[in-house]
Amino acid sequence: MEAKTQETSQEQVWDKIAKPWQEFRDKPMPEVARFLKNKNGRILDLGCGSGRNFVKNKGILYGVDFSEEMVKFAKKKAKKSGFKVVVTKEHADDLHFEDNFFSCAIFIATLHCIETVEKREKALQEIFRVLEPGTEAMITVWSKNHERVKNKGKEVLIPWTVNNDKHDRYYYIYNKSELEDLIKKVGFRIIKSWEDENIVVMVKKP
Repeated sequence: MEAKTQETSQEQVWDKIAKPWQEFRDKPMPEVARFLKNKNGRILDLGCGSGRNFVKNKGILYGVDFSEEMVKFAKKKAKKSGFKVVVTKEHADDLHFEDNFFSCAIFIATLHCIETVEKREKALQEIFRVLEPGTEAMITVWSKNHERVKNKGKEVLIPWTVNNDKHDRYYYIYNKSELEDLIKKVGFRIIKSWEDENIVVMVKKP
């Protein structure tokens, strides 16, 4: 059974926590910055949140998130960035972009927040669809070693309190082999992967 929260939807949860989140999650992940540094063309940041991974690069960055409030903060960050960023609101499992549109993608700490097995797989299928053949993506999720989920189940609710109101964020906790199997199932070739508090998988579309 899928875990439920007190909110109407996870979109509402992330809308509610967007303001403190964009202040707390402000710096890009170092491995993401290294990955994007010399990338060209159109680059997808799927599940961009408030834009923490908007890293200067040689292409055009497209930030996508399902939270209206996160998108608002991402657009503000995009304006301040000094380089080309396009931000849109949509769901990871239903992207409007054409096939083979992007030359690179990042999917950072987002897959694990999608609430159903079917939608998680569909989100990965969408990344595969919109990437050009021969291009790469970076996919990360929390691992079972993350301090927030150690010794907990596969599905957990992690609270975030705003003005004394608790908002429960949904997380699905992957095993490394489970995630790799799913990624290969949708068609990607795995270049390399590693696990610490996060599982990081570098993939290529054949």
